[in-house]
Amino acid sequence: MSEASSAELLLHDHEIRPPNKVVAALNWVVESLAMLVMASLAVLVFVNAFSRYAFSMPLPWTEEVVIYLMVWLTALGIIMAGMRQTLICCDILTDRLRSSRRRVLAVLSALLGSGVMFYCAWLSWEYLMVFGWDKSPVLRMPKGIVIAALFAALLGLACTLLVPIFKRKA
Repeated sequence: MSEASSAELLLHDHEIRPPNKVVAALNWVVESLAMLVMASLAVLVFVNAFSRYAFSMPLPWTEEVVIYLMVWLTALGIIMAGMRQTLICCDILTDRLRSSRRRVLAVLSALLGSGVMFYCAWLSWEYLMVFGWDKSPVLRMPKGIVIAALFAALLGLACTLLVPIFKRKA
């Protein structure tokens, strides 16, 4: 098989298409939020380190904010990975299946995975309702800010796992 035909086969198998405008806009929003969170993390860590070593006055509140932001950055990252369909997967067996069986397995996997994520999102919502108003030790911020990141990540991942169901057959 020549290089050109194998590349065409790869493109045909995975069917790379540009996203529609809604998906592109949603992706832009999530990426922009992730960039803002990452920039905030960098600034806070730098300011705390500078204050600690230049003035011998660390800023303890920055550590708490950095922890909250790190959780949100992770949540945004998992949503972005789900939107791009770049989550880690093991396709050793599925690559050997015929197209029709691969499609059935993809739909079943999407339904099962999404169902589990929706259930976990529901559990995290219940946890948020019970413990969300507890206060953090330094800034006295509601811990619900961090728990909401878990809820958002699970809900976003549950939605993105359903994408293979709506993909057209190659």
